[in-house]
Amino acid sequence: MEDFINILKTSLINEAKNCYKDNYDYYTHPVKKPLSKKLINIGKRLVYQKTIFKILFQSDFIFRSIFLKTYRLDKHIDAFDKFYNLLADDQSKKLFVNIICFRILGYIKVKLPLSTPEYWNGIKKIESLAIVGDFVELPSNPWKLDKHDLRSLEMPIQIYLNSKGIYTTFFVEQYKYFGDKFTIEAKEGDIAFDLGGCYGDTALYFAKKVGIKGKVFAFEFIPGNISVLNKNLENNKELRECVEVIDKPVWSESGLDVFYKDKGASSSVEFHDFEGRTGKTLTISIDDFVEQKKLNKVNFIKTDIEGAEPYAIKGAEKTLKRFRPKLAISIYHNMNDFTGIVKQIDDLGLGYKFYLGHSTIYTSETVLFCV
Repeated sequence: MEDFINILKTSLINEAKNCYKDNYDYYTHPVKKPLSKKLINIGKRLVYQKTIFKILFQSDFIFRSIFLKTYRLDKHIDAFDKFYNLLADDQSKKLFVNIICFRILGYIKVKLPLSTPEYWNGIKKIESLAIVGDFVELPSNPWKLDKHDLRSLEMPIQIYLNSKGIYTTFFVEQYKYFGDKFTIEAKEGDIAFDLGGCYGDTALYFAKKVGIKGKVFAFEFIPGNISVLNKNLENNKELRECVEVIDKPVWSESGLDVFYKDKGASSSVEFHDFEGRTGKTLTISIDDFVEQKKLNKVNFIKTDIEGAEPYAIKGAEKTLKRFRPKLAISIYHNMNDFTGIVKQIDDLGLGYKFYLGHSTIYTSETVLFCV
């Protein structure tokens, strides 16, 4: 087994010399002013961290008990080692080290793979396809989603969504793993579960993949999100036939009360009633849903459900054992998910192999692919 801790140390030392000026995602995290000269100069002075790190990291005690503790990673580091060694290819291992380095050193020091001119040019191209004056306003938010017509890019889709989200879903293909000699993705004829359907972009993405011979079950229970999701489905009537919307939250068991305050993608969700809540619904487990629908196959499960992934997986164990579907599990909501979810699936003893994907230039949107 490779020693993740020493690999991480070496990477941190090498990254410490960097000082990037073009590595901040102003699109997702807007700030009033660009990076100040003062901040850039601080970054330049931090080049000397490389020498400092070399000295400090000679002591494993200092590295673990002082350095990693500062970043609240000390309790995770041994589990990271196991996670790293469970990853099935060098591409995934390198990405994992890159992600942890970024979480420690930040955007001045570390670039993630998508941080390229091509990435920003791609988003700008999508922005140019927005239809002026045609948009939907989001509930409880000062935002709006412009309608985009992607047909000129040989993508037969019209959708209300922000340009970056469109580029990430349909062109970066967040829920497809690109290995050196293989891919992990939903394919024609598959039954795909889209857990966390939100505005419907992923449902449309999977519908295009599975085609008329397949089926997409999009799980989304926040009414404001469902409203936009349905508009997007109606804009794409051919794909709409492949999609069924399930308006229940996925959990480890069915029938539990869930209370929510509809704020679109930033909605509040609790298992107890709370002041200001706007609705109530009941949970459903994947295993119960499969049984209710009498499905004879499940080929692909994607999740982005704000940290509820371990519970959704618990409620899908029978389905995983019966069908061995391909999985694309979001693991960026909680540091425990990086290690806990892969262990949870590996402990089922089903022979899954694990790969890692990441589709932003900051810390969000890390996906664990299992096949």
